[in-house]
Amino acid sequence: MKKIFVHCNLTHKQEVYLSKNFEIKLHDANDNILSPEHLIEKASGFDGIICQGNIISNKYIEKNENILKAISNVSVGYDNVDINYATEKKVAVFNTPNILDDTVADFTIGLILALTRKICEGNSFVKAGKWKKNSWPLFLGEDLKDELLGIIGMGNIGKKIALRAQSFGLKIIYHNRNKLKKNIERKYSANYSSLENLLNKSKYVLLALPLNAKTKHLINEKTLSMMRKDAYIVNIARGKIIKEFDLVMALENNIIAGAALDVFEYEPEVNKKLLTMKNTVLMPHAGSASFTTRNAMIDLALKNINDFFLLGKCNNLVNNNLFKNGK
Repeated sequence: MKKIFVHCNLTHKQEVYLSKNFEIKLHDANDNILSPEHLIEKASGFDGIICQGNIISNKYIEKNENILKAISNVSVGYDNVDINYATEKKVAVFNTPNILDDTVADFTIGLILALTRKICEGNSFVKAGKWKKNSWPLFLGEDLKDELLGIIGMGNIGKKIALRAQSFGLKIIYHNRNKLKKNIERKYSANYSSLENLLNKSKYVLLALPLNAKTKHLINEKTLSMMRKDAYIVNIARGKIIKEFDLVMALENNIIAGAALDVFEYEPEVNKKLLTMKNTVLMPHAGSASFTTRNAMIDLALKNINDFFLLGKCNNLVNNNLFKNGK
């Protein structure tokens, strides 16, 4: 019987599903996320691992060479694994695409509204008992209608956000690794733009792109200086796409107007200056956080590893070239 290490909180039903065909060891990631070093100590000698929130180091893969065969991420992103190294060591890496797209898109519009209409500030103001007089001059914010939304990363989630943005009357431009076909652009009412032009012209700059060597610190002092002074930046992608120190400096010096962040460069640590700024809305990597979506993500991660070992299926395989010469 194959052995699976589960770095994730499972429902009883999910635990029963996996334990039918595998010997499993559970670690509740809700209590704490294992460091790469602790993962080596606690999770070595397993054929597969379910990952939620933890980093799979090359040292872990090396230590478990010829034992570890599959890594199943409870996420769309897979920057917690060195894909090239995993492929070299013949380890299959899976993710959970498409399930969370609508949930993250809804959340993103919520972030934009919370930031621009000062909803969090107003909520705190009322709950603190400070509302004592005419509210007319309080919490004046920004409109969305007829403003320009620049989406960097027009993948599945970016497209879902674009559809929702249309209903608010936002105009949309996007920057992507590859330009979309004309019929796709028409569907989402989105026009392709260079990165510099997008930053120059957009009132709202949205990051929805994957993290890799090319996108790390894409948003830095130089690119922030290209943005409008009344612009807002929203990051629902990965924290390391923004150089956080440079963002703090831009906010402190009124280079841009504000930021809504669901992810952070060194999460769960957050730059203390961001915590005290009125022009920021901060969330703890909660873009996919609905009961239905989070459970569906775990279900798919379990199914990915189940089908791989029992049926030889490679649905949602990230490193597609792993078995190019046959399994």
